[in-house]
Amino acid sequence: MKKLVSLLLLFTFGLSSCEKDDICDANTPTTPRVVITFYKDIDPTTPSSVINMTVKGQDEENPIIFNEAATDSTQYYVNTSKVSIPLRTDSDTTTYEFTYNASSTSRNTDILTFRYTRENIYVSRACGFKTNFTLAPTGSVVRTDNDGSNWILNITVLNRNIVSEDETHINIVY
Repeated sequence: MKKLVSLLLLFTFGLSSCEKDDICDANTPTTPRVVITFYKDIDPTTPSSVINMTVKGQDEENPIIFNEAATDSTQYYVNTSKVSIPLRTDSDTTTYEFTYNASSTSRNTDILTFRYTRENIYVSRACGFKTNFTLAPTGSVVRTDNDGSNWILNITVLNRNIVSEDETHINIVY
């Protein structure tokens, strides 16, 4: 009987030394995306929704999916005044093609290159690392015309430090 009690006590103490499962909480901050707000040139103080805009990475086959519920090409269109797009964590530059009115034959594409530095931050064993970005002091967002006419008229960097998605980092007037 003493052996059985000793064995149970030993087993109980052994289990109490086990660590709980490491699960990354969904509310844990992860690598933030750059937040861009759009304004029309006729009223650059009021955010204005873009029309069927797509955002495609330089070497990517398909644009970013903004509408996961759609099953056709409309999954790539965004019709809001604010978008959040990811920056590359393995490079100090990210280049995107921003296409305005992508569903039309009158579409217009401008290429934006974002230049930044990266800081990898350890979050936890379960979540791993996240990367914060700091946009370059000058030339942080460079526009290149892809088709002969710019639809993006002005780019203003509001916050160079990209550490959360709670605020706008860049304003674009079109």
